[in-house]
Amino acid sequence: MKLVKKKVNEKSLPPNVDLIKIIFQQIRDDQNKELDYDKMSDEELEKERQRLLKELKEMENDSRKSKSSSKV
Repeated sequence: MKLVKKKVNEKSLPPNVDLIKIIFQQIRDDQNKELDYDKMSDEELEKERQRLLKELKEMENDSRKSKSSSKV
């Protein structure tokens, strides 16, 4: 005997929406705890601004390095 057809069943599982909501809520809560801009002083806001600018420059440098290394 020779197998002519093979039946393949594929099940699509829906995402666990409740779990996704919980994860996003935790992320949002963590970010709000760390960075409550309304309550920060001017000095703190300036430090945060400098930190974010520095982080942005690092990200740009990393992306440039990865592009240049991929060309090689």
